[in-house]
Amino acid sequence: MLATMQPEHGVCVRSGMRIISVQPDRDHAFVDVIGECGAEGVGELRQRVDGLLIAGARFVLVDLSEAGEVAPSMSSALAPAARQFSRRNGWLRMVGHDPSASVARYQASLSDLFTIYQSAVRKDAGRVGQWAPR
Repeated sequence: MLATMQPEHGVCVRSGMRIISVQPDRDHAFVDVIGECGAEGVGELRQRVDGLLIAGARFVLVDLSEAGEVAPSMSSALAPAARQFSRRNGWLRMVGHDPSASVARYQASLSDLFTIYQSAVRKDAGRVGQWAPR
């Protein structure tokens, strides 16, 4: 008998910035950053991503489309986590951030977004091996 995993939700609010994370199943996670993301926010985001690594996530999408200003240290702070996800045959991708040469390799493709969307909306989210596309 397979146990149903409930989506994990986490919200952190600091100085006008809010980080919301959802892990609809063991492999996939979504992190939404809202508001100004300065150096303190980058540190909090890195802790959140590290928590997802510990939780077993392999595919993580970080949405920065509502982040406003993003500290320049964002890509360098998330690069070690991106390498760890890659070693798990997964990825860490960002969307909504102005791509520069240093972060372009972490930009989410449409396929990446669809993968996260599928994990979040499928009927049996959290049931390993129970979902198949129709």
